[in-house]
Amino acid sequence: MNTEPHGYRVLMKLLFGGEPPAWRDRAACADADPSLFHTAGRTAAAKAVCATCPVLAECRENQLSWEANGPARYRDNAFGVVGGLSGAERRRIHYPARNAKDVA
Repeated sequence: MNTEPHGYRVLMKLLFGGEPPAWRDRAACADADPSLFHTAGRTAAAKAVCATCPVLAECRENQLSWEANGPARYRDNAFGVVGGLSGAERRRIHYPARNAKDVA
């Protein structure tokens, strides 16, 4: 019996070419409620989970690479906490401020 959520395989194929990365099973969030990472007002709680993660570097690298190498909409519409970074933090990595007055 398949216990994966509906659409999981489709998502994995789109994001990772078919299978989730090998490190995913070791992630601190592997058994966490996914809504924690994509719900406004829960950023601090999601980041707390990421802070304990043994594969934080791999997760962050994977997400930033996926956003950087995909269509601009992946970077422009980054949301949720992934790799210990919020969507706004990831957008700042992809689009660094050109000078100090650009930084809010």
